[in-house]
Amino acid sequence: MKIAILGGTGSIGEGFALRWAGKHDILVCSREIDKAVNAAEEYTNILLYRGMQCCGITGCGNEKAIEEADVVVLSVPYKGVISLLQKLLPMFKDQIVISLVVPMTKNGLFEYTPPEQGSAALEIQEVLPKTVKVVSSYHNVSARKLAKLELSLDYDVVVCGDDENAKQTVMELTREIKSLRPLDGGGLASSYMIESLTPFLINLAIRNGLSDLGVKFV
Repeated sequence: MKIAILGGTGSIGEGFALRWAGKHDILVCSREIDKAVNAAEEYTNILLYRGMQCCGITGCGNEKAIEEADVVVLSVPYKGVISLLQKLLPMFKDQIVISLVVPMTKNGLFEYTPPEQGSAALEIQEVLPKTVKVVSSYHNVSARKLAKLELSLDYDVVVCGDDENAKQTVMELTREIKSLRPLDGGGLASSYMIESLTPFLINLAIRNGLSDLGVKFV
């Protein structure tokens, strides 16, 4: 598959690019093409230095990446995601779009502040063409740990979506990352429960002097 990562030059984008490049063509996306190209070269060198397989990591602009991709990962802040998607609408056809987006604000600690649709995932689905399959996942995976290839991520990943085939594709991508366990979280309407865990976990870490918290259901 071709996987485009919007926000691919950030820490979570780096982790996904490194973890998936062994089996898939990765498109690292940014509005600044030079920045995307440099990041793609850096990620490739990391894998080559480790002697790991790399199908290909390419840096490019958002428009080109979406046109070519089978899967589009939204690893961008909530504040700008809707305006970004509106500009890119002509590039979308029938891709799977994975939303990691969490609407939250900081007032001392963090608070979940969903839009009127109920969650970022539902708002994103409303904006995109009906032919696009939106899946909500990966909100509570540590970006720092994801980018450290020597680490096994003993987390559970809840996957929510209305298209069963798209949801199964994302669950299979999850299994490709060592020790992540995908769990079917139901339809996209359930996304608000998973999104809201992100500010809760951040606040929990702040209050207790912890870091890189994840979720494991036992």
